[in-house]
Amino acid sequence: MAADFWSVVGSNAVTSRQDVEAAVRHVERRLRTLDLPDLVGFQDLLDRNLDALDVSSLASVQVASADGLVLEQTADHFLYARCACLLAGQEEVRAVLENSERFSNFVAPRLQSAENLLYLARAEYQRRTGEPMR
Repeated sequence: MAADFWSVVGSNAVTSRQDVEAAVRHVERRLRTLDLPDLVGFQDLLDRNLDALDVSSLASVQVASADGLVLEQTADHFLYARCACLLAGQEEVRAVLENSERFSNFVAPRLQSAENLLYLARAEYQRRTGEPMR
């Protein structure tokens, strides 16, 4: 089954840790329906979409912690915030690229579990084949 990246990711609410965890589970279920070449293709498109969000205007968006501290994003934090943005869907990604201030919706520490999006396709591939995805 050939799958479009955005049909697998969908468009999800991403405002809480629970939202992120539900979105990741949703993607994980959809990945289980893909054949092996499509899993590899999904991973490639995930990497490309993350790269498209790797721009300085988004990296410079500051993080406000629960106790009121305002901090710069670390490299890891920025990567996980980009994952959260992708989970919100294609339209939100477009909106963020047009207006970097919207990215502040994704830098909240409570959304960092979006990191799990990075591992889903590789884990599914290895589960099925016993081999790591190359």
